[in-house]
Amino acid sequence: MLEDYHKIDNELFYFFKKIFAYPRPINTNLENKKLMKDRSYNPHLRYEKYQTNLAQIKEKLEQIKIKKIGFGEILSKKRDELVDHCNLLRSIGTKSFTDYSIALYGRPSKELIKKSYKLMDMEETQNGDVTKFNTVSSIKKILDSLLGYGFKWQVKALDMVVGARFNLSKRVLYINKNRKFSDDDLKRLIVHEIGTHIARAENGKKQKYAIFSYGLPNYLETEEGLAVYNEKINNLLTNTNLKHYAGRVIAVDLALENSFSITYNELLQYFNKEFAWNLALRAKRGLIDTGKKGGFTKDYVYLKGYYMIKDFVEKGSNVKDLYVGKIGIEHLPIIKELL
Repeated sequence: MLEDYHKIDNELFYFFKKIFAYPRPINTNLENKKLMKDRSYNPHLRYEKYQTNLAQIKEKLEQIKIKKIGFGEILSKKRDELVDHCNLLRSIGTKSFTDYSIALYGRPSKELIKKSYKLMDMEETQNGDVTKFNTVSSIKKILDSLLGYGFKWQVKALDMVVGARFNLSKRVLYINKNRKFSDDDLKRLIVHEIGTHIARAENGKKQKYAIFSYGLPNYLETEEGLAVYNEKINNLLTNTNLKHYAGRVIAVDLALENSFSITYNELLQYFNKEFAWNLALRAKRGLIDTGKKGGFTKDYVYLKGYYMIKDFVEKGSNVKDLYVGKIGIEHLPIIKELL
């Protein structure tokens, strides 16, 4: 059975590398200009086309037979998660996109939404160092940090909605080429992306199963929560930053029931035009006609995960235990057995 686990584990990792992507709109600059001229306008988004045959990969994933016993149950759940991700990518621009997003990531609870609105009352943090680094100097600072960790990764600039993301199989960290980073921004990025995401991936690669490097099922809340918690303990999570994470929850909640323009205009009560646009865009990506309700729900997990990690620590647990790889808190009881 042990040999079967390794075979299945490697198969799942192979398919993960083929399909790991998020909806990436490619005409955001043009649509942003239209909305800035008319706040009632709902962007019509176009998307990067995926070359991978998602239908074929989904079929092959569903053909993998896994006995739901012990580690087999974890592999089975991961297989189902990858099938859901195939469904999500295949449904971009269709009515079913939101349903697949909720199936994969869930949606914010009423309690989390309430907490998020309360955070909007916090006083904004005053800006300290306002020096902005261009793309070249930002990449150099990030590369220096990667070398300090002993990680042999590349850093590249890319046109994208988010500030940063990485490709595990290619060992590339991408940063937003349209954004200039302050010194604090770069420190937060390094703690969040390198000190959490990449560190857990690199540690996971040292385990005997590949799944530890790219994520056990339902690991994401722990992953993103830990990243935000690490910002906190490094004195990088300001009131403003925390409000930004709360804004993501509010944006997701608004987007599920409203158009882009309504979501954007509601967010203007708390954020400037640029940030309200970014939050709304993150929450509505996956739709073509953003005048319709629905969207991409992933963004709420950052704040939910942060509260989860805080509770984990306050109960006497050690975050170091979470660095064995990309695991969730729920997996800790069986880690020793697996490794």
